[in-house]
Amino acid sequence: MASINMPFKRKYFKKTPIHIVENHDEVLPFIYRCLGSKHLPFEGNTFIHLDSHPDMLIPKTMSADIVWNKDELFGDISIENWIMPAVYAGHFKRLIWIKPPWSKQIPDGITTFFIGKHKQSGTIRLTCTEPYFISEGLYAPLEDLDNTREITLHTMTIGLFIEDPGKKDDFMSISSALRHYLPEKDTPYILDIDLDFFSTRNPFKLLYDDINLYDKLAPIYSFQRPDTNDPELLKEISTLRIEQLDELENIFDYLEDNRNLKDYQGEKSARYEAVEVIFRELTSVYKDNDIDWRLIHEAGCTRDDTDLPDHITKPNDLERLIGGTFALFLSALPVEPTIITIARSAEDDYCPTEDVDLIQTRVLDELDKRLESNIDVQLNYGDMLLS
Repeated sequence: MASINMPFKRKYFKKTPIHIVENHDEVLPFIYRCLGSKHLPFEGNTFIHLDSHPDMLIPKTMSADIVWNKDELFGDISIENWIMPAVYAGHFKRLIWIKPPWSKQIPDGITTFFIGKHKQSGTIRLTCTEPYFISEGLYAPLEDLDNTREITLHTMTIGLFIEDPGKKDDFMSISSALRHYLPEKDTPYILDIDLDFFSTRNPFKLLYDDINLYDKLAPIYSFQRPDTNDPELLKEISTLRIEQLDELENIFDYLEDNRNLKDYQGEKSARYEAVEVIFRELTSVYKDNDIDWRLIHEAGCTRDDTDLPDHITKPNDLERLIGGTFALFLSALPVEPTIITIARSAEDDYCPTEDVDLIQTRVLDELDKRLESNIDVQLNYGDMLLS
């Protein structure tokens, strides 16, 4: 007897839950709970993401099949790569990245692409030709992928006054765009906010700055933005980038484990020689137990064709960004969110620790106004226990 696809019967929260965590990937379990409880449909959700960072990378070596084991998945993701595994699993179909003007990783616009399981490696890869993905070795042509899903990514910038005091955000156009993704009054979706959207640091900039390390990593990790959309050329560029990053990761892993390069067995390439120079300089200035070589590799991986955003928002601009821009954005939402997730991002210094509590309070104030006090705020960071 043929099975019948029953329509999704949605459940409703009495009050809109707002889950606040420290690290951004920690919001995913709360979203998954909403999927399991049928407050959100299991597939095809719209995900609205306010952040200075896209967070749309993919764990490079993670098996695609791990997405079906949430406990393994939650253990494998981190702050920069927690969204796309949920996309591959089908839970998110439309990604709307709302970014401040200092974030340049992906330009404004709409792009549609496929995500799937790489036939050879078994990892998650995608067909998007944005350098943000290619520079991490995540691109693959469609014919190299199985179990593919089509994804829409829409990037919009708000807070234009920060860079040009005479500019205003076009919230009529933004509202019209959002209505395209949320056409019905009852459409469920996720509103996700990183507090570093409002003010952010690049925490790697001052890493071992006595030797100006951050700038010295740039030529070693450099990536040239491709000027082609030819799938075969992009595949070749992606392969070369993977080789570059793998070689550097191996060198820095060896340094972390052995604390020197004396017996390193890998290729003594130009990259190796450049790292060797950094090793000599660092160890002449810093004590051995003060040097985290894997952290240095993480810092280097951010030095591709764009740097991490770095903008400490001045107090007056911060209030205008929250009480003006953010409030207007919330008013432009055609539907109230099903669930709201918030990441503080302060412990790793992406959101300035001196400002994060103020930003959090003001953001909650604006959400409270928009949702007419019909909210249930749940704190899941610091000394607070997961609910």
